[in-house]
Parts: sequence; structure tokens; C-alpha cells
Amino acid sequence: MLEQLKNLTRDSIIYGVGHITTRLLTFLLLPYYSYTLLPAEYGELTLYFLFIGVAQAFYFYGLDIAYLRYFTLSKEPEARRGVTGTAVITALVSTTALSLLIILCAKPIGRLVVSNPTQPDLTSLMIVLCSGILFFDTLSTFPFLLLRGTLKPLHFTSVKMLNVAVNIGLNIWFVGSLDLSVLGVLWANLIASAVTLIVLLPVILRQTAFRFDRSLAREMIRFGLPNVPTYLFVMIIELADRKVLEIYRGLEESGLYSAGYKLGMFMAVVTGAFRFAWQPFFLSHAADKDAPKLFARVMTYYLLVTASLFIALSFFVEPLIHFRWPGIGYIIEPRYWAGLAVFPIILLAHVFDGVYANLMVGVYLKKLTSKLPLVTGVAAAFTVALNIVLIPEYGMMAAAWITLFAFVLEVILLWFAIRKYYHVPYEWIRIVKLFLATALIAGLGLFFRFDALWFRWILLLFFPVLLIVFGFFNERERFYLRKMILRK
Repeated sequence: MLEQLKNLTRDSIIYGVGHITTRLLTFLLLPYYSYTLLPAEYGELTLYFLFIGVAQAFYFYGLDIAYLRYFTLSKEPEARRGVTGTAVITALVSTTALSLLIILCAKPIGRLVVSNPTQPDLTSLMIVLCSGILFFDTLSTFPFLLLRGTLKPLHFTSVKMLNVAVNIGLNIWFVGSLDLSVLGVLWANLIASAVTLIVLLPVILRQTAFRFDRSLAREMIRFGLPNVPTYLFVMIIELADRKVLEIYRGLEESGLYSAGYKLGMFMAVVTGAFRFAWQPFFLSHAADKDAPKLFARVMTYYLLVTASLFIALSFFVEPLIHFRWPGIGYIIEPRYWAGLAVFPIILLAHVFDGVYANLMVGVYLKKLTSKLPLVTGVAAAFTVALNIVLIPEYGMMAAAWITLFAFVLEVILLWFAIRKYYHVPYEWIRIVKLFLATALIAGLGLFFRFDALWFRWILLLFFPVLLIVFGFFNERERFYLRKMILRK
């Protein structure tokens, strides 16, 4: 088990470099946008990305997760080439049709996406650019999945890093030098997405048999199609609050909330890296005798890592942003600081998103995708209702807490939905001990507002000690901890 966990950790780190590099685009550009875009412009940009996120459900229609499953479970190289060819041909046809449809309907879609745009005459063009981003990103997904399925995280990471480099360079040029504002951001994303697909073409051309298997296509679509409402509901959970904030509180507060939310998505970077390595990992180990125990241990270690990160980031991000750095100034322009209030809440929400990803083992192995729309649909319904009721009065803080509630609800509902089909003996006693230790340390550092940095450092360093006192670590883990300490 230890060797398998080491492999999962190694692949998570390598995928994490690529995923973190991609997500760094968000974190590196947020300070830049805070100085080059008004909060209202940033709020509008967020709504265009919301549209992209929702539209992706129809572009993928679950074909991405179906492809990864059928590719990974196919052991013969020729069978894998056939799966790839069928998926790529299907995606190319549907993606082209959807992009053309969006282009034809750009004007009414633009009015629906942004109620009060900062540049009304450019709204249709922005929607056209969004359709191009969706086209290139959808087709790029399959070579990326191919690299994951063949366990080539280094190649995966290098292409992700290229995408980030191109995107950042073009953002600086279009937004900073040419002063194109939101339009420049979308152009930069479109060109970066096109370059990424061009670079990935050799991956597909080398490892694809361009033939269409109709029965296989039907089977993959049947497996993946339930993911469409699931993905839409997930997008509602993650993004609907932005639209409700725009309607009831204005684009400016929506922009402030989006800035704080973006910072909180650092945890989404971590869970995304885990997810990239996790899906091929559990599919390849599904037939192992002790697979359920292995999967349970992965859950425990995932929670240990993310709980530690939650405490560290919650304690120190705000002081770092409020500090005036010599020669640089503030990392984020002070007019965006109000959005930092939601940061720790969003961090915690994405910890539970990773728990949800861990629970997906039974869904993949037992073909239970039909269970997902109900799980995510209930969570989405609660999210929309609570947003409409609470955001008009409580604003972005209500949006953040509702997001956390939605992710927790998803986890609870999914666990109840699948536990009788595929049992994983999760280490509940250890998880409860970890939860109590995290709550105690985070509560002292955040809710009692001891702002002295030295106190927060003491709390952070005391966290592993408290876990030892609570008896979280087993005998073998204590042995390795002693070995690591003595080696130092």
C-alpha cells in the first residue's frame, strides 16, 4: 500500500505543477487585473467566464469522463486507439455545431449573460470569443486525457505551462499595453487555447485510429450523458452567486466577491491536482484485493494535507496581501481587499470538493453516473434558493457560506447514494480526530482574531502536536515521523 500511495503522491505533485501553473494564471493575473480593471469590469469578466463554465456542460456532455474510463480500462493498444478516435470524431462534430450556434445567437446570449455591460457595443464580440475558447478547450481536453490515461504527467505539465506563459504574455500586452480591458482578456484566452491545441495535435495523431465505432460512441454517451445535468448543477453551485450578486448588489460587489473567491480557489488547485492523479489511479487499482482499504487511506491522507493547507493559508494570506512590499507595493490593489473576507470559507468549501472527488470511486467502477444529477441537483436547488433569499441582505458573505453548505451537502448526499453499491471502509475515527484538531486550531486563529503573526505561527506548529495528542497517527506513521525527525 505504501508504494502505491507514493506513486499517487508523486503523480499528484507532477500533475499539480501543471495544474498549479495553469491556475497560477488566476493568481498571477488577479493582482494585475486589480490595477488594470475596475471592480465592475472584473465582475463583467467573471460573468463571461461563468457563461463558458455553463456552456462546457453541453460541449463535453460527459464524453470526457466516459473517454477516460473506457480508455483506462482498455488494456490493448489498438483498442485504446479506437476509443480515442471515436471520442475525438464525436467531439469534433458536436463542438463545431455548438460553436456555430453560439456565434449565430451571440447578441441575445450577450444580453442574457450581462445585464448592464460596461461596453455594450462589444458584448456580441465577447460571446463569439467565448465560443472560440470553448471550441479549442474542448478539443484540447482529449489529448490531455490521453496523457493522463497513459501516465505521462511530465508531458501534461509542460503543455499546461506553455498555455500559462502564452496567456500571461498576451494579457500583459492586450490589457496593459493596448488597454483592451475585458476584450483583451478574452482574446488572450482564445489565442492561448488555440496554441495549446496545435501543440497537442501530435499526441492525438500518433495514438489515434481515426475510425468511428458507432456502438462504442453510444455506450460512451450513455455513460457520460448523465454528467450534463450534473455539470450544470455544479456550475450553478459554483457560479450562480456571481449572477445573483450582480442583480441584487451590483457588478462592483460581484467583482470583489470574485476576487476573494479566486484567491480561495488555491485549494481548488490542490484538489484538482489530486483529481488528475486520482482517477487513473483508482481505475488502475480497482481490481486489487485491498483496493477499498487503499482508497480509504487515500481519503485520510487527502484530508490531512488539505486541513494543514487550510490552516496555513487562512492564517497568512491576508497579512501577506495587506503588507506593502518594498519596490512592489501591495500585491492586490486595496479597493479589492473587501473580497478577502470570503477567502477562508471558499478554501474550506474546496476541501469538501476534493472529498466529493474521492467518493467518485463507486460511481466510476459501478457505472452509477445516473445517481449524480439527483445529488448535485438537490444541492443546486438549495444554493439558488438560499442565494436569492440571503444575498440581497447579506451580500457576498452569504454567497460564500452558501457555497460551503452546498459542497458539504453534495458530499453527504453522494455518500448515502453510493455506499451500498461499493463499500469503502473509511477511517471515520481518524477523520473525526482530524476534524476536531483542525476546528480547534483554525477557530483560535480566525474566529478569535488573534492577529499577531507569532501567535499564528505557534498555532500552525502546534497542529501536528495536537494530532499526536489526539492519537491520529497509527504506529507505522509514528515510526516514519520519528525517523524523519531524527534524520534531521
